Amino acid sequence: MDNRQINIEKELFARVAQGDEEAFNTLFHSYVPRLHPIILKVTRSEGVAKDIIQEVFLYLWIDRESLADVEVPQNWIFKIAYNRSYSWLAKQTSRNRKYSEFKAQNPAEEEDSLEHIVSLNETARLIREATSLLPEQARRIFLLSRETGLKAAEVADQLQISVQTVRNSLVRSVKFIKEYLAEHGILLPAVLIAGIILPFF
Repeated sequence: MDNRQINIEKELFARVAQGDEEAFNTLFHSYVPRLHPIILKVTRSEGVAKDIIQEVFLYLWIDRESLADVEVPQNWIFKIAYNRSYSWLAKQTSRNRKYSEFKAQNPAEEEDSLEHIVSLNETARLIREATSLLPEQARRIFLLSRETGLKAAEVADQLQISVQTVRNSLVRSVKFIKEYLAEHGILLPAVLIAGIILPFF
């Protein structure tokens, strides 16, 4: 990556540090296609890869106040992605050779602080809570999209409703979840909430 691109991303990080959702959206859409194949190669699971990408950007947003001091944003983002991916791999088997090799080569890597773990868990809990409060059909659409990865047309076909009805419902659900989180002191960009339930590609 050349210095010009590094400076552009440092500027985006600085803006995100100030709570700029537009800058966050730019980073999100720029990095998802770059992170996806790498994480997928490690996890070999489309669903897990999507979840880890969500965790990376949720972590980025929660930790945004420290982003202004990051010298090479790409390295920061990929470091978090690798840590998340190999931590997931380690949970599958404590004797996994790839994980052992990774940790041996990266002895300085630190685990998430308790504060970040609590923040991530609390956000996930509130999203589940908000989901339970959605109207029945909206909740079904949300869960079909989120848990099975179905596209809008596939959800529409399964529920025998129009594609536009599915899309409108998902947009309303994202808005509701964002507002629900905000009421509980958690401010997340809409693109991050939408990414939780909508396909990236």
